[in-house]
Amino acid sequence: MLLDPSVLLVMLLGAVIGSVAGALPGMTTTLAVSVTLPFTFSMSPEAAVAFLVAITVGVNYGNSIPAILVGVPGTPTAVLTAIDGYKLHIKGESGLALGTQYFAALIGQLISTVFFVALVVPLSQLLYVFLTPELWALHLLGLTAVISLAGKNVYKGLVAALFGLAVAFVGPDPVSLINRFTFGSFELRSGFEVVPVVIGVLAISELIRSTRQVYSWKEVSGGFRGKFPSWRHLRAMLKPITIGAIAGTAFGVVPGAGGTAGTFIAYQQAKLFSKHPEEFGNGSVEGLAANESAQNAGQAGDMVPTFGFGIAGSGSMVLLLAALTVHGIVPGPLLIKETPEMLYAATAGLIGAALILGIIGWPIAKALLHIVTIDRSVVLTIALVLSIIGVFALRRSTFDVVVMMVFGFIGYFMLRYGYSVAAFALAVVLGENFEGLLRRGLLLEGGSGVAFISRPITAVMVGVSVLLLVIGVVSTVRATRKAKRLAAGGMETSPDGIPAQISAAQAEVAATVQAAAETEDAHVMTTTKTTTTTTKKNDEGNSE
Repeated sequence: MLLDPSVLLVMLLGAVIGSVAGALPGMTTTLAVSVTLPFTFSMSPEAAVAFLVAITVGVNYGNSIPAILVGVPGTPTAVLTAIDGYKLHIKGESGLALGTQYFAALIGQLISTVFFVALVVPLSQLLYVFLTPELWALHLLGLTAVISLAGKNVYKGLVAALFGLAVAFVGPDPVSLINRFTFGSFELRSGFEVVPVVIGVLAISELIRSTRQVYSWKEVSGGFRGKFPSWRHLRAMLKPITIGAIAGTAFGVVPGAGGTAGTFIAYQQAKLFSKHPEEFGNGSVEGLAANESAQNAGQAGDMVPTFGFGIAGSGSMVLLLAALTVHGIVPGPLLIKETPEMLYAATAGLIGAALILGIIGWPIAKALLHIVTIDRSVVLTIALVLSIIGVFALRRSTFDVVVMMVFGFIGYFMLRYGYSVAAFALAVVLGENFEGLLRRGLLLEGGSGVAFISRPITAVMVGVSVLLLVIGVVSTVRATRKAKRLAAGGMETSPDGIPAQISAAQAEVAATVQAAAETEDAHVMTTTKTTTTTTKKNDEGNSE
């Protein structure tokens, strides 16, 4: 597959597009994939998968550029990069920070690819003993994992998933093919098209939310200073890179856990095994290497349940499954068995994109230093236009564009009030199979729900699903109590009750204010009211 010129060309294009998109202000992995998704409809399925995977690899590489240079992470996985990377940058070691990011990202990606192949093939072999009830229970497990792990509130995640299933139920019945919930609309007789709904709720919602976020990108220096790290520095990174690759892949495998948990665990373990733990948080090369390795390895881990079970654990993987449906490939547990070339294409995308970035990654890093200063409004406008054009080109239907925009606004309010858009999108993609498998499984067992649930494998997976929901409920209760305690202490919180995140730059300003308070108590006391008012306004904007 790597020697196929057409696949190699789209991987090169995907790696470059992903790297640039990752460095652009406001461009997330999901948004980058959604904007380019319509262009894959004219490709072969293998080229489309390799192209989208290469984009995700490129985005994970590029989104650390603004985190290092500005101190503002583009995604949650780059939070720790914004701490150590930005500290190195302001010390005048931009080359060391970017070189560490480049080396760790590529090596971590290659290591995680080995784990991807080693895990996904044995998992797919388990499906030979799966019948309809077991397949339904597997879908249930994927949905509950996303509901309980992807959001801060399990109740809101459950509501979002049920809403997604309700949207998937519009159209023909999966068994009798009788139309339902169409309300006399001709356009809804075949149900909602998956791609416009998913792009709307995942991408357009993010665009709307990004227009309300304010960051100052003027702090970025215009030139590139520093040189590539020496071999001595690179050799010292190997241990934290390995730790990051293992942690990122392991946590990426869990649907809904995402790469954020993997990056924090990797950072913590790298600090535990480091000879210089005091440097972590103050410009540590080891901490930066562990975080970048885990961030990129999480992509390969995220693909294990996607290709092994047909269950996506993130927005970008949901879009990848949506692309497969456009090409007539049914996402699900039998994906590898029936279309093994999709696994080859995904593996080629991971390896090929890493090798391509190994050649062009460093020049791209130097070039992207200027791209991060582009006005966010320009980026968001172009992304919106491309999304509209791409969805319209899918079926040349203005109704699809309207659907995308409507679900974009729905997704925005879901984000605003803490409802999981990932759970909603996954429920939309899996909804038809979820209902069809349940009903056909009941028919297989003569309509007996007890016989359906009591099948050994089905019972185990349903039990795990219930356990995940219980864990999610417990976590939600604890988070709510903690938020109430923080609120009682006067800390500003987001609409979800979670403390508002602050960037590394803001943290440094806060530290300066703290130092000033220790020496100039009287002056600070006289200006407390003004400072509190200003801080509250900034925190509300960042929380939004």
